[in-house]
Amino acid sequence: MLTKFNTYIPNIDYVAMKELCLSRGKTIQFRKGDFFVKAGEVSHYIGYVESGIFRYSVFNATEGKSYNIGFTFKDEFIADYPGCIYGMPSKTDIQALKASIVHICKAEDLAELYEETANKYKLARINAEQLFLQTWSRYVEMYSLPPEERYKKLLNKCPDILQEIPLKEIASYLKITPTHMSRIRKKLLNDK
Repeated sequence: MLTKFNTYIPNIDYVAMKELCLSRGKTIQFRKGDFFVKAGEVSHYIGYVESGIFRYSVFNATEGKSYNIGFTFKDEFIADYPGCIYGMPSKTDIQALKASIVHICKAEDLAELYEETANKYKLARINAEQLFLQTWSRYVEMYSLPPEERYKKLLNKCPDILQEIPLKEIASYLKITPTHMSRIRKKLLNDK
């Protein structure tokens, strides 16, 4: 399990959101390649991932290719958070990398949870802050660290990611080519 990849998870009220998805939601099975949401669509759901892995990707029209910008794993949450909270079209594709089971509920249910008490309002704020912090940290790393350092940092944070995610998907996440990633891996093995 890649519990350290999405660093916001330990800092949110995980139990309340999980209970919401399990109690008010429905269970959906995704095959490898199925979409949770496609870019341009408005997503009206959040989900608790019981099993499987999803990737978040964006298409760069200038380069004519997609880049992975994130992943969601077992025991985590899946959503186009800005889209489902504000009713905006998704900027990302969210797609299953392998067969997955997700308990989904409507974004309105999450909004109701946020409005129930002052403590739940705090939940909404903390969720948004934690997602922002993770995104901001990744953004800064993309500009401040060379690819080799980003790769090493990812492996230090999630040593088992290579067993869960194909190398080409990790290369895309690091915004490097698979060939460049192979050179980095070879260099690191030779440096040992």
